[in-house]
Amino acid sequence: MTATRVLKGATIVLAAAAWFVAAALLWRTKVPGDLTLPHLDPHSFFSASELHRAARYDSISRLFYLGGIAVQLAVLGVFTLLGRWLARGFALGEIGAGVMIGVAASLFLWAAMLPLGLLGLWWDRRYGIAKQDYWSFVLGQWSGLLTKTATVAIVLAIVMLLARRFPRRWWAIVAPLFVAIGAGFVIVLSLLAPIGTHPIRQPQVAGAVERLKLREGVPDTRVRVDKVSNETRAINAETTGIGPTTVVILWDTLFRSHLSNRAIEFVSAHELGHAARRHIWKGLGWGVLFTVPLTFLLALATRRRGGLHRAEVVPFALLVSTVLSVLSTPLTNVVSRRYESEADWMALQATRDPAAGREAFRSFTRIDLAEPSPPSWSYVLFDDHPTVMQRIALTKAWEARTALRGRRSRAGS
Repeated sequence: MTATRVLKGATIVLAAAAWFVAAALLWRTKVPGDLTLPHLDPHSFFSASELHRAARYDSISRLFYLGGIAVQLAVLGVFTLLGRWLARGFALGEIGAGVMIGVAASLFLWAAMLPLGLLGLWWDRRYGIAKQDYWSFVLGQWSGLLTKTATVAIVLAIVMLLARRFPRRWWAIVAPLFVAIGAGFVIVLSLLAPIGTHPIRQPQVAGAVERLKLREGVPDTRVRVDKVSNETRAINAETTGIGPTTVVILWDTLFRSHLSNRAIEFVSAHELGHAARRHIWKGLGWGVLFTVPLTFLLALATRRRGGLHRAEVVPFALLVSTVLSVLSTPLTNVVSRRYESEADWMALQATRDPAAGREAFRSFTRIDLAEPSPPSWSYVLFDDHPTVMQRIALTKAWEARTALRGRRSRAGS
């Protein structure tokens, strides 16, 4: 017994050490560790009306987000209380009943969240961000609902089968399996993302982006433009895919928002920075690091109720998964913000145009209505990007560092 405990303790210590080593390696970025961001006053970059408008918009948007979490917890809480009764209602065996309960929970969650989604759309329309009408919004939910329902059914069937076969160790199999499934989704989405898009049609921007691809070492990364201007006026861009499937998607609103070509090029350089630094790959790495302990906690919690192979435990498992997701979000946000800062730094290094960066970042407040300096609690809980003021401060820090290096170089010569 003593030898077993020693072996178990040594295994835990080694696993923890491996976790921290992997986290330390993934944590490294190109942003200088000694970089100090200056403190900037938002009033120096935005008018009082712009700041008030952004703060008002974001404050209500946060309430919708918190309301969505409360609704999810309430629905899953009710399903948990009814778990035993629901399990008896499906004469399909434990696995079949569990899958049906999970599907029913997904449908009820969608129905319960729909009013909040419509309220969010109303709020976005009121501030001129969304252009989509309510009916098309509802119809647009169906494809996502079907995909989510099918995913829930498949994942639950696999997890319950593994939980029945390996009652105490199923989590060690499921955790990497979840990450592998996530990688598969990334690849599929990256293959689907370019559908309906077009190349950059502005010759000057297109030429500049090709040069940026060479500077950042990603000459084969595709850059496409997606037409979203019929649904929103918000500006955005994204990078998705792994290896040869990597693609940068620019929203066409970037070209309709009175942004200068230099600012659009900076946004493109930011996205190419994600590709150059392999942030999608690193995100999958962090997925493993977070998923393993979270899945272990899920297994521990459900084991106390008889195990996840039992249909009546499925609602409780969904509730615990939601709680763990909410609790881990501040940690995943820290990682995301770090990589977004690195992508900003890569864009500054590639374009050497901090003024264009400031123009792009200011547009996130002027057009997207992102609060430049949100409350600290909101920043910790919700924000997966640095604040607008932090991103503007980064351009100032880059300028100061570059100027200092220039003075030292001239003095040395």
